[in-house]
Amino acid sequence: MGQLQHQAFHKTYGKIWDLATIEVSVEAIASLTQYYDQPLRCFTFGDFQLVPTVEEFEEILGCSLGGRKPYLFLGFYPSMARVQRVVKISVQELDRVKKNRNGVV
Repeated sequence: MGQLQHQAFHKTYGKIWDLATIEVSVEAIASLTQYYDQPLRCFTFGDFQLVPTVEEFEEILGCSLGGRKPYLFLGFYPSMARVQRVVKISVQELDRVKKNRNGVV
């Protein structure tokens, strides 16, 4: 990939290309596959689940949340406007896909 294509790709997709260029240990990946829980999309070790946080995904993919951390304390939920800004979709699309679970939208 040339320099211009690399810059265009990086501008469009963030740092995801860097993940393709990292050397990995095949043995380590093969060992971890036995712990991967596909329906939950995380690693499960006994009663412990290993899942990247939103902040870690933000860093890995290079997509900004606008300088705000998404963690909210129990009982405090983000407004629809904030969710719309973070996920970068229109208000109409957000209204179409939102769900109410256990009394929380």
